[in-house]
Amino acid sequence: MTQSTQPANVHQLRIGDFMLTTLLDAQMEASFALPQNIDEAEARRLHQQSRRPTPPRITLNVYLLDTGDRKILIDTGLGGLAGDTGPYLLENLATIGVAPADIDTVLITHVHPDHVGGLIDADDNAIFPQATVLVPAGELDYWGGEIPDDVSDAQKGQFQAAHRVIAAVGSQMQHLEGTEVLPGITRVPLPGHTPDHSGYRIESGHERILLWTDVVHMPQIQFPCPDAGVAFDTDIAQARETRHAIMAELAESGEMVGGHHLDFPGIGYVEADGDGYRFLPHVWQPTV
Repeated sequence: MTQSTQPANVHQLRIGDFMLTTLLDAQMEASFALPQNIDEAEARRLHQQSRRPTPPRITLNVYLLDTGDRKILIDTGLGGLAGDTGPYLLENLATIGVAPADIDTVLITHVHPDHVGGLIDADDNAIFPQATVLVPAGELDYWGGEIPDDVSDAQKGQFQAAHRVIAAVGSQMQHLEGTEVLPGITRVPLPGHTPDHSGYRIESGHERILLWTDVVHMPQIQFPCPDAGVAFDTDIAQARETRHAIMAELAESGEMVGGHHLDFPGIGYVEADGDGYRFLPHVWQPTV
């Protein structure tokens, strides 16, 4: 009898002397109410044109960077919030022989539940007990503060999840100031999706990649129409400006990009295409 689920897996890519591994954490069901700044009929047309199933699903990746000296997770996925479509993070780490205690650093891009939920288990115990958790300063200050009166119910839930995670692992967290993070890793401010939403540029030898995290959630819609944001952008206008700027930069430079919501393995290139862009996925290879 054929099994109904695909084996969750990993994808490894050398960046100079570093090894970057994409770990699939989950897929989340979405709706056509999620895209903003685009007519719903146009969003549906672009989605159908991509030959994707309906309702749409959003991929959630986590990245592991092995520099030889450090094992660094970039975000941690949903953890216990993923339901029956994940999370696969710990399973996939085990597949490549990495135990939670082997992780010495966690870089957080922003404090949304699908990026920090995997820091804790269902009983609020730290999953990565040996790790220093580096969080962009503006993110930690914003999400760790009081819940604003004017936020939506969805945003209120995001604040509550953030408070829960910070209460559990706050002693491991450090404010990340400036752009210099660790050797070979630079923080790239990409504000709008959240106040201090940040990507990380990884460089080793003559190779580099930008992990742009949540610049794109629905690639089949937002590449051809970069004006389109998502309902949970904190500042949708700023997020749109950021998306246009970074897509133009990467299309011009040819730099490789990775994204937490790009289709697994979440690595490829941005190509200008008329008034928008298209994503050229990295071709899988059997050896690294």
